[in-house]
Formats: sequence, C-alpha cells, structure tokens
Amino acid sequence: MFRLQVLESVDSTNEVIKRAIEDGEPEGLAIRAYRQTGGYGRQGRAWKSPRGGMYESILLRPEVEMRELPTLALVVAIAVRRALASLVVDDQARRICIKWPNDVVLVGGTFPQTTAPSIKNLYSKLAGISSEVHAGGICVGIGVNVEPPEDAMEVGGKNAPAYLADLGFGFTCEREAAINAVGDAVLHEFEPLYRRWCDGGFAALSGEFAEHSMLEGRFVRMANQLGEIVCEGTVRGVDASGRLLLRLEDGETKAIASGEVHLL
Repeated sequence: MFRLQVLESVDSTNEVIKRAIEDGEPEGLAIRAYRQTGGYGRQGRAWKSPRGGMYESILLRPEVEMRELPTLALVVAIAVRRALASLVVDDQARRICIKWPNDVVLVGGTFPQTTAPSIKNLYSKLAGISSEVHAGGICVGIGVNVEPPEDAMEVGGKNAPAYLADLGFGFTCEREAAINAVGDAVLHEFEPLYRRWCDGGFAALSGEFAEHSMLEGRFVRMANQLGEIVCEGTVRGVDASGRLLLRLEDGETKAIASGEVHLL
C-alpha cells in the first residue's frame, strides 16, 4: 500500500506530506527522514530532530464517517506499539505501552535522565504521533526515539525520552539500518489496522488499546489545552469513539475527548 521515500533531511516530514496532499497525491505516500530541521507534533509542539530518531509521515485519504477521524491517531498508536514490541525481547516488550491519546511510552525500570523517584518517573516517552486533517486529506506523523541523538535534542513538552537502544535494539546494525527497520515495522503493522479501521471503525480496536494502556486503573487529573483542570477520576478504558473514560469520585463516568493527562 505504501510508497516510501527516504530522505536525508527535510524541514518536516509532515510538511512534505501536506504539500503532497495539496498537489493531489493519492493515498499511501510515506516520507521518512533521518533528520528534521522544523519538526512538530501534537498541539504544535516543535523541535529539531537530529539523527537517531525515526521520523515518518503518511498521506491518507480514508473514506470514513467524520466521527471516526479523531480515532485514527489511536489506531496509529496501536500500530507503533505493536511494531516496537516486535523488535525487542518479550520482557522488554511488555513495558511498551500507550499513553492516551497517542504517545507510546516505556513503563517501569530506571531511566538515566531521572534523579529522584516520583509519579512522573513511572514512564518515559518512546514515540509520539500526530494526525492532522489538511486540504481534504490526512497527514499522520510518527516520531520514534531509536538511538540517542548525535546532538542534544530540542523537544517541547514534559516527557523525557527513552530509546529503543535502551531495550537492546539496534546494536547489531548501522544507525540508518536500525532506523529503517523501525520505520518498516511501523508501516507493516499499520496497514492491516488501517484497513480494519476503515471497514469497521475504532470500536473493534478499542479493547487492544485499553489492554496496552498505561493509564488503565490509574487516578488521573485532566487539563484542557490552556492547562486548566477540568476533572479528576480513575481511568476505565476508552469508548468506541476513542474517548478516555473516567470514573469520577461521585461514581459518574465521564468521557473525555481531548486534553492533557496528569498522573496522580
């Protein structure tokens, strides 16, 4: 399905895909780059992306109901988790989880970038995903931390990174070969999930998302994009629309469509 182009360096793989959408390029174009000079992720957080990460964007034109579009990034998160888990031994694979809505994280263990125990140190970010409707198409962006970068990474947001190299992946091959193996695995896992989503929506995949959610059963605080607290509760899975389900202290169940999750 995918027509892959691998580039040495770009401003942003997302921008390349968005220009392709504007030019009428059909579904299936995938752009991978070894370096980005102007990458960005969810909520517009920007960074420079040096060598060491897998940066990939995909052009999609799904024929689905509008209500399903917000769940696409969750499907991509499932695919990325599957791909990364397939590249490491089982004991490490079990530590790779999804943090709603669309980060893939490493849970448990000790991370070198942490200096004191806290709830925030329960996980470290392995991959981030964005999904953007643009000019009648969709640009999906995926960034995976494969190996520590050659240069210090300038990253927006709050989550310190973990790397697949921390889990023993990539030591038997050159850096570019390791990056391409990760990108190929993501595309391989995403294609059947995408077809299944196009045919039946997110409902059939919500169970797998919840199974690998690091938030399941945890007490969390939800904030909106302005940082304002909107509610607190215990995570009880996701619904067919991809909304996070929280059981509030009064027993009510609240469905959250978007926002920032803070572990308590």
